[in-house]
Amino acid sequence: MAITRIKAILWLHTLRLRRYKWSFLNMILAETAWIFLFILGALLFVPSEYLGTAVKAAFWTIVAWNVISQFSSLIGGWMNFFISIGMVEEHTLRGISPFKMILGRIIPSFSVITASLLFMAAILNGVFNTNVLLVNNLPLLVLALLLLVVEGLSYGLTIAAISIRTSIPYNMLEILNFAVVGILMIPVQSLPEMIRIVYLCIPYAAPAHLAKIATAINMSALFTEALIISIAEALIMALTALHFIKSSEKWMKRNGVRAVGFW
Repeated sequence: MAITRIKAILWLHTLRLRRYKWSFLNMILAETAWIFLFILGALLFVPSEYLGTAVKAAFWTIVAWNVISQFSSLIGGWMNFFISIGMVEEHTLRGISPFKMILGRIIPSFSVITASLLFMAAILNGVFNTNVLLVNNLPLLVLALLLLVVEGLSYGLTIAAISIRTSIPYNMLEILNFAVVGILMIPVQSLPEMIRIVYLCIPYAAPAHLAKIATAINMSALFTEALIISIAEALIMALTALHFIKSSEKWMKRNGVRAVGFW
């Protein structure tokens, strides 16, 4: 029965991705245009001899930010839509957790991330004559991105759990994403030594630093510290999301969705 439910959820979101292909294409193009403009602005004052390195660093920073943003937006934000069409109650009555349902949003999230970033890489490679996809440590890059996925997914599920119990729009709870992109652009080696560890303790900063190490040449500053902090933060955020989910599900069964709006 559990396998059948999982297959049904995955099929539902795959079907939605196919039916709304033009909407997702529009999202991909919009993401690409926004990313390209951001990178151009970030590279405006970079000396020409460092342009290739700067383009690559900016690209992978945007990759990290896009992973965070897509998971929190497409997963955390979809709960509002799910609530508005009355599907939370329908799934709860049938013994299916609405949070398991929205986990299927991983399919469109990965689709948008992969398509937009491959498209962006092709544009940057052509415009700046550099290979931004050249990676020095692929296993480390995969680990860093997986840790970012766990943190972004945990944040998105936390937003979804809060949306069950309050009437606060998810984008009001998502302001963190707009600050994150500026934080991730800061090179940790340019900071004073006394605050480098503090910087890495900011959510998403440590795994993003691991991604920079994996894609840069001769860069290994604070590798061990970033790895430990990344794993610890991912675990803490996942456990926090699980706590919010269980708490919201119990509250919802007693009071209904957004019945009162107080914690």
